[in-house]
Amino acid sequence: MTASAVPSEPPSAPQRRRRAARVVLAHLVRGLAYGAGTAVAGLLAYWAQQYL
Repeated sequence: MTASAVPSEPPSAPQRRRRAARVVLAHLVRGLAYGAGTAVAGLLAYWAQQYL
């Protein structure tokens, strides 16, 4: 690892808040995607049981 990759001081409070907000948003989007995929799979399974 190079010396430039190691920060000399911790990030400021606004940077920490932005980073935390980005992480929360990423988790929210991932959860919504998993939920949507589960809903689609459930509807396809229901449709298959009813019509096949």
